[in-house]
Amino acid sequence: MRVCLVSTTYRPRTGGLETHVVTLAQALAAQGHQVTILTNRDSQTEPVRGLEDGVIVLRAGALLAGLSGQQTVPWEVALFGLLSDVEELLGAESFDVVHTHTQAALLLAALAGLHHRAPLVASFHETQPETEPCGPSRSRLIVGGLAPDLVLAGSDAFAVQAVGLGVPAARVRVVHHGLPVGAPVRPHRMQARRLLARSCAVPADGILITLVGRFKERKGQRRLVEAYQLMGTRTQVRLLLVGSCNSADVGYLDLVRADLARLGCQDRVSVLESCPDPVRDLAWAASDIATQPSTLEGLGLACVEAMFAGLPVVATDTDGLREVVSAATGLLVDTSDPRTYAQALDSLVTAPDRRAQLGAAGRARAMKAFSVERAVEQTLTVYREAAVRWRVDRAVG
Repeated sequence: MRVCLVSTTYRPRTGGLETHVVTLAQALAAQGHQVTILTNRDSQTEPVRGLEDGVIVLRAGALLAGLSGQQTVPWEVALFGLLSDVEELLGAESFDVVHTHTQAALLLAALAGLHHRAPLVASFHETQPETEPCGPSRSRLIVGGLAPDLVLAGSDAFAVQAVGLGVPAARVRVVHHGLPVGAPVRPHRMQARRLLARSCAVPADGILITLVGRFKERKGQRRLVEAYQLMGTRTQVRLLLVGSCNSADVGYLDLVRADLARLGCQDRVSVLESCPDPVRDLAWAASDIATQPSTLEGLGLACVEAMFAGLPVVATDTDGLREVVSAATGLLVDTSDPRTYAQALDSLVTAPDRRAQLGAAGRARAMKAFSVERAVEQTLTVYREAAVRWRVDRAVG
């Protein structure tokens, strides 16, 4: 198939959205499909066109241009500036399906008339769109009003959200995100700890508890720091906070650092900002326990990554995370209660056999439920169904 993926961000930016889109694009290309990514150009040094791991990457840079000295209307540049890039980069090229990621990507595709060229499949990755500026009305307009042929939801939680914003349930398909299975990493943990110590100055001693997630309040880094102070095993434990600053809240990261300074635990808590994927993978390989204290998640792809790494997971008992973590693979707890959260972490620190059991069960579940092979097969099924709907709608219309 000729597939066009439209995403607001792509690598080298990091995060759950970027991981998903990169993984999907590369897996489709590896199967022989022609994959084109239309995404953002973050700087003048980034190439406009490129071929990355078999994927054609087109980067729109209209919003990089300054307004100084130009006879432009700022509102028009902000709202419609990318359309000229779409015309130039895509030209008259035809696709078998256009798959957008995020509300902004769907809006751009609709404004550019891409739905007239090919079937349109939309995925939404915004976990709490109602909290954004004009979020409720904006979301209802884009999600419920632009009428993609099908909505591909990465979890049941995302599916419920889409229906709540106006998408007919009959047009929603759930395909859980997938990741490459990879090789087991647990036997190499001590080697990974030494590499992490040399490359990122993360101490190699103690039990390592790792949280991977953007630095924003919803991800709950401050919850973990507060619970850490109440852990009975604290002297045996080190924390690692790995986070992207892409779409993050710099002010929130400042609060996290202030907490660490106030509590005097900077020497036992390491913070790694905007790490490339290899460093993130090394962090998982070096860890003993993974945690995700988010207030809400659409799915919790970081938990899936941790499970592939053979780690037990301590996560918030909330929508999205329940689709990933179960009693057989980790602990679902009320992370808003620091004492309860601390007790859950303590229970795993003192039980290496239980950590190993939960980690092995988590990896087995991840390989079965969250493999990229399963995700691509099901995604292609959604693409083909969307194509049929698109042809029928055009014939009737």
